[in-house]
Amino acid sequence: MDTPVLISHKTAWLVHHAPQNLVQSLARHDYQIGAQGISTQQRVARIRQALTDCGIPSDMLKTIDISVVFEFERIRTKGVICHMLGQNLPYEHINELTPGVFITDEAFTFVLAAEWMNRIEYLEYGYEVCGDYRMRLNPADPYTEQPATTSKDEIIELLDRHPGKPGATRARLALRHIYDRSASPMETASAIALSLPTSEGGVGIRGIELNKPLEIPQRLWHCAKARTLKIDALVTYKRRELGIEYKGGFHDEFERKGADAEREAVLSQMGYRIVTLTSAQFDSQLAFHRAMNNVREALGMPRCTDTGHQREQNELRKALIRNWKGMRDEEAPSE
Repeated sequence: MDTPVLISHKTAWLVHHAPQNLVQSLARHDYQIGAQGISTQQRVARIRQALTDCGIPSDMLKTIDISVVFEFERIRTKGVICHMLGQNLPYEHINELTPGVFITDEAFTFVLAAEWMNRIEYLEYGYEVCGDYRMRLNPADPYTEQPATTSKDEIIELLDRHPGKPGATRARLALRHIYDRSASPMETASAIALSLPTSEGGVGIRGIELNKPLEIPQRLWHCAKARTLKIDALVTYKRRELGIEYKGGFHDEFERKGADAEREAVLSQMGYRIVTLTSAQFDSQLAFHRAMNNVREALGMPRCTDTGHQREQNELRKALIRNWKGMRDEEAPSE
C-alpha cells in the first residue's frame, strides 16, 4: 500500500458524521502510517486506529473504503474496499485527515455516496450536507444544528469540472430534487415528498425554496418583532406561490408557539397562503395523503387519483419516517 492514502465512500461518510472535535484532533497526531518497512496490514491497522480515535465504533470499521487513481494501485487486502477514481482528481475537494491519510470533503463524499446509498438515503444526505443540521452516526439519534458544509451549486461545479467520476450521473439526477438550507430532517422529508415526481409517490413540484428570508413591509412592522422573517418553504407551481410551515416537536415549546403564530399571521397579511405540515401527518397513511392533497389543491394542481400513486406515496412516507422515534406508522386502505 502506497501512502498517502485517500479515505472515501462510506468510510468518509462515517468520519463526516463522527464528533468533529475528535476528528480535528487527528491532525495533531502522527500514526506513522507512512513509516518504512511496515506491511499493508499494519498500515490498515493504524488507519483503523485513527478512525476509531475519532469516535467511530469499531464494528462500523470492519471494512475501510480507500480510493486510488490507477488500476495498478488497487489494494487487495482483507478489510479494505478499494475504489478506482481515475485521473483528474478534484484536489480542492480532498483534505488531510492525519499525516499520511487524506479524505474526500463532503461535496465529493456526496457524489461518491451514489455508489452505496439507496434513493431516499441519498436525497436525505444531499439535503443534510446542503442544510443547517447534522445527523449522527446512528441516524435514529437526535440531530444537531450545524452550518452547511457544501451547497447545491458547489456540487454542480464539482461535477462540471470533473465529469465521469463514480456516482456523477446519479448525483446530477438527485440534485434535481435537492434544495439548500433545510433546517431539520422533517423539513428534508417534506421537501422530498413535495419534489419527487408522482411516479415515486411525490407531488412533483420543481420550484422549492427552503427558509427563504422575506422583508416585512413597513406597514406591518408594528405586527412583528423583527424586520425580516423566514418561511419554512416557499413552493411555486405555474406562478402560484404557497408557504409551507412545519410543526415538529421543537415547535411544541411554549415560546416557539407564540413566535410561529406571529410569523404566520404576518405572512398571511403579506398575502401568502400557508399550509401547515405536522409530524403527526407523516405518522398516518391517510393523513399524509390528505396533507399532500391539500398542497395540490392550494396550488391548483390536478388531483392524482391513481391507486398506484397512492401505494408509491405510502412507500415513500414509510421510507421518510423510518428513523423517526415514536412514529406508529399507521397504514390504511387507499382512499
